[in-house]
Amino acid sequence: MHANSRSNSIVAVCLLLSLTGCFMREHVVHPPPPTLLPPTPNTLSSTTESTVSFPVQVDLSPFIYAANDESVIPKKFDHWRNSIKHPKGAEYKYYAERDDFAVAPSGSHQARSTNSGSVIHDWWKGIEPLSSSLSISSALRYKIGAPPLQCGDGTEWPKRATLIGNLAVGMTPNYGVSASVTGVTLDAIDPCKISITDTDVFQEVKNQLTERIRGGLGNAAARINTLTARSRVEDVWHTLLNPIPLEPDAWLLLNIGNVWRSGFSSGGGDIIEDTIHVTAKPVLVFGAEPPTTGGALPQLETEAASTGFHGAADAQLYSTMPRTLANRLASTGFHVVADLPLDYPSLSRSLATRLKGKRVQVKGDFIHITDAAIFGRGGNQVVLRIAFTGDATGHLYFVGKPAMNTLAKSVQIAGLRMDLDSEELLQKSGPGWLSTSSIRELIMGEAVLGLTPATDRMRDLVTKALSRELSPTITTHGTVTSVQGIGVFADVNALYVRVMSDGSLNLKVDGK
Repeated sequence: MHANSRSNSIVAVCLLLSLTGCFMREHVVHPPPPTLLPPTPNTLSSTTESTVSFPVQVDLSPFIYAANDESVIPKKFDHWRNSIKHPKGAEYKYYAERDDFAVAPSGSHQARSTNSGSVIHDWWKGIEPLSSSLSISSALRYKIGAPPLQCGDGTEWPKRATLIGNLAVGMTPNYGVSASVTGVTLDAIDPCKISITDTDVFQEVKNQLTERIRGGLGNAAARINTLTARSRVEDVWHTLLNPIPLEPDAWLLLNIGNVWRSGFSSGGGDIIEDTIHVTAKPVLVFGAEPPTTGGALPQLETEAASTGFHGAADAQLYSTMPRTLANRLASTGFHVVADLPLDYPSLSRSLATRLKGKRVQVKGDFIHITDAAIFGRGGNQVVLRIAFTGDATGHLYFVGKPAMNTLAKSVQIAGLRMDLDSEELLQKSGPGWLSTSSIRELIMGEAVLGLTPATDRMRDLVTKALSRELSPTITTHGTVTSVQGIGVFADVNALYVRVMSDGSLNLKVDGK
């Protein structure tokens, strides 16, 4: 009995020592959460400039009506019965009659100006000034006589030519239409070559005809100077000032600014068109309906646009539009920026899915990660809480700043490090092997936050904005070509991802 009792005591002592060793190897790690930092303002970059464009039309029929009024510009020029005596002694006569004037399509006649003596070449070649040159034309029949010479009479009648009137048409800063005659030319289809006593009779006739028509066109052009596009531009301007509802808690603000133009063009007929551009900084905002921004319609900028514009939301652009400097500087994209919140519970679930079951081992000691969470600390920092079991149980905290990886299209945690309280706890009460393990590197590799929820929501919202009736006369239509994250910022409520949508926007006015 004594021997058995002693043997049992030895077994009990060994078992106790074994259990004591197990308890000594298992560590419980429960550091306090990191303290919150004071809030800091969002440091994301500013919005990108775009341009919203729309067409305006001007009806030139009052001008055309005046140009075809015989009391303003005669249709017949009869000097056949009364000869004209030239200072050099030559006598000549002529008769001409014209058809009605009509607006020529842009580009159908080379614009000419009697005031311009040269054309700028070299690196300016092909770049035209912002003003528009429009032409009106009419068929002309004529005959000339300078005894004993004569052309265009009898069996030869008529000689043919084309009258071309060139006008500079623009807009005043107050959106009024302005016009002036820059020149009148007569292009002979059937030239009449008559010269007497060193006098080019045909040229003399051309000079007389073009001078008379130029004066009449100047009187007719006064009708254009009474026209204005202000009411149309004001209608669009005040419409674009209003927030555009996309969802009950989502709004598009265009934040419009300066107004400029491309230049008039014509496809023929009495209607000419210009494209008005309004600079904008489109953003999506969330929450209650924001107040209307902006104010009265600003004056029209009459200088060419600067190259600082980053984007444009082009309205319907027409193939007949003149190739002006402003057209070339107007970009062809529409850029919308939004700071989209990603909630921490959803991010935590995604992070936990990536980290659960991961093993960290140092020689014979190990832990298994059982859970992970992420939350905002303030100061543009996030905190990662990592829970684990194994030879140590509990949790640790890591802190870092979110950073956008545009190539990988994801958010990563830059400068990730163990929180000071977590680090001090491991140093004081262990386990020391955990502080030297690869747990930080493991978390850094897995703490990658996808942008798909943010980019998908952005695409959906912008798509709604691109097919919208803004008013009974104004609608939008466009496409989204790309959506990407361009910045990230963390506060205690959410992780905000700045997303930019690129695409095109057509603003239609009265269905045009």
